[in-house]
Amino acid sequence: MTTSLMTGRRVGSTTVQPVPRPSAVVWINGRGAVVARMDADGVVLTCSIDRGLDSEVEFLRVVVRAIGDRERVLILGPSSERLALEREYVAIYQRPDRLIDVEPAGPVDEAQLVDRVRQLAG
Repeated sequence: MTTSLMTGRRVGSTTVQPVPRPSAVVWINGRGAVVARMDADGVVLTCSIDRGLDSEVEFLRVVVRAIGDRERVLILGPSSERLALEREYVAIYQRPDRLIDVEPAGPVDEAQLVDRVRQLAG
C-alpha cells in the first residue's frame, strides 16, 4: 500500500509524518508588525518589527525580508497595511500564489500567530 507523504498515512508498515511547509503569518499595522515563520524543519520563530521613523516602503521591505521566501503566507491586519504588504511581497518575490489569504484582524499576540502558522504549515 502506497500513499502520499503529505497525508501522514501508512506506507507499508511504516508511518510517515507529514513534512511542514515553510510558512509565515504576519500581523501588521501602521506602527509595526509581528511575524511568525516556520521553516521546513518545523521550527517556529517570531519577530517584532517597529516601524519607527522608516518610510512605509522601507518598513514594508523589512517585513518582507523577515517573512522570507516561504511557500505559504497569511497576512492579518487593517486593510490598507495588508494590501501594501501584499503588494510589496509580490513585487519582491514575484509569487502572488504564495499568499494564502489576506484577512482583516484586530491585534493578534505572538502565541496566536504561532498557532496560525502551525495550522498553515499543515
